[in-house]
Amino acid sequence: MYKFFFIALIITSGFFFFEISAANKAYITNQGDDTVSLINLDKLEIEKKIKVGQKPLGITILKKKSIAVVGNIESQNLSIIDMKTNTVIRSITLDATPLGLTHNLDESEIYVTDWFNNEVIIISSSTLQIIEKIKVGQTPSGIVFNKKHSQIIISNRDADTIEIYSEKTRELIKVLPVGKHPYGISTYGDYIYTANVYDDSISIVDINSWKKIDIFVGHHPYNIIQEDHYLFVTNSLDDNISVIDLNTLKEEQKIATGETPENLWVDQINNKLIVTNWGSDSITIIDLKNFKDTREIKSGLQNRAFGDFIVN
Repeated sequence: MYKFFFIALIITSGFFFFEISAANKAYITNQGDDTVSLINLDKLEIEKKIKVGQKPLGITILKKKSIAVVGNIESQNLSIIDMKTNTVIRSITLDATPLGLTHNLDESEIYVTDWFNNEVIIISSSTLQIIEKIKVGQTPSGIVFNKKHSQIIISNRDADTIEIYSEKTRELIKVLPVGKHPYGISTYGDYIYTANVYDDSISIVDINSWKKIDIFVGHHPYNIIQEDHYLFVTNSLDDNISVIDLNTLKEEQKIATGETPENLWVDQINNKLIVTNWGSDSITIIDLKNFKDTREIKSGLQNRAFGDFIVN
């Protein structure tokens, strides 16, 4: 998300142009010290730690609204961070255990999975008030929004299913069995991807046909994301990620990370994969040009960042 400012100076030899860029940011929830680390992805250094609620886990970024929404599982509330000042401007009491967070395309609504009450909480991003609750399957964890089909998609860990809802009508479109204990979930175009913790697999679901295929990966896959024609899967007990080629539907390689990798997102500007490592209090940065150039930096105590945590 670069902004370019050009200053033209008329000199006898012609024009000179100067470029100033705005840094890319990552907001990493640190469950061990109740903070969010603001990381400059261009410099790969922590700029600030922001105090939030107790045991922060999930996060979603609303770029148009310039806010980051953090779910605090122990204090059972949401912290709203103003990304212009990087301070908490509001706390929303839920009386629930927020796990996964996401939002719809126009950023008018925020969706939160409530782990113990088996609900999805819908919050207006304008008023920051709860407007609706939807009963879902057992222990809803991950939640994503499919932009192409305008659907809210949830993984129910203890039910071994995913549920798909219409954004507009809130009607249940489909309940589909996937692998054992699906936790992390992502979606792109016509596909849904789940990381199935207990059977060391991922599931790929075609939204149009509802056909499913499973692919075995490493030990205790935690989360999954697509970039280009690859899927990247964190194997939390192997300290690595699996790289799946979507053209062949085979694991191409594994890349070492820090200890207990959990969540991941793509820095589009720098073409890097950012992985949060819960066990080593760090993030791993992987160059997506060759999958070989990696770097690890400390980020915060027991960092999680379950959701979309990068501002590009």
